[in-house]
Amino acid sequence: MKKCLVISGGDFFAAPRSLYEQADFVIACDKGLEYAKRLGFKPDVVIGDFDSYGGAEGDTNAQEAGTPAPKSTLKIIKLSRDKDDSDTLAAVKYAIEQGFDDFTFICAMGGRFDHLFCNIQTLSFIAARFGIARLLSEKDEIIVIKDRSITIPKKEGWSLSVFSLCDESRGVTEAGTRWLLNGAIMQQSAPFGLSNEWTAGKAEVAVEEGTLIIILSKLE
Repeated sequence: MKKCLVISGGDFFAAPRSLYEQADFVIACDKGLEYAKRLGFKPDVVIGDFDSYGGAEGDTNAQEAGTPAPKSTLKIIKLSRDKDDSDTLAAVKYAIEQGFDDFTFICAMGGRFDHLFCNIQTLSFIAARFGIARLLSEKDEIIVIKDRSITIPKKEGWSLSVFSLCDESRGVTEAGTRWLLNGAIMQQSAPFGLSNEWTAGKAEVAVEEGTLIIILSKLE
């Protein structure tokens, strides 16, 4: 799978440099450019309407969408503020067009809940296209999968919760955990998958038909 790291404009997260080194492509979204500079991560492209970027207006050498930036500058895709897609979703669509299907988002949590919920739906957008999508912060990790399985290494001092992100998910399996599931049905209106625990070095989560959101949370 081709890995894309997306730096959004939520709360700053001091992400490990290994995420940057393992990525095949890096996108900064609007204020994410500030965070990229702070982290020392050089993005391949910056995408946004620049309503939250705090740098000088000329710092980005921004170009209108579809207009290539000069080769000597950072590639910028400037979006209109009057648009349907969030900056992050626009970045995802751009990356998918380039063939990327494994996404990690940082600095995409905190702040306004509507922005976080939009980012979670963006993970679902990726999963619906059979990609892998995860959102990382200091205290939480969110993963969304559709019609597939995933292995999750044990994180000491963290919990593991699994919920259906669609009306009904069928054939749900959880293994390597304290509470096991084998071919279960999970419903969006019945969130019974809260706060599971690892009993092995890794957990296996799978769904035959449907979309799951997997939330790892650091325990206080």
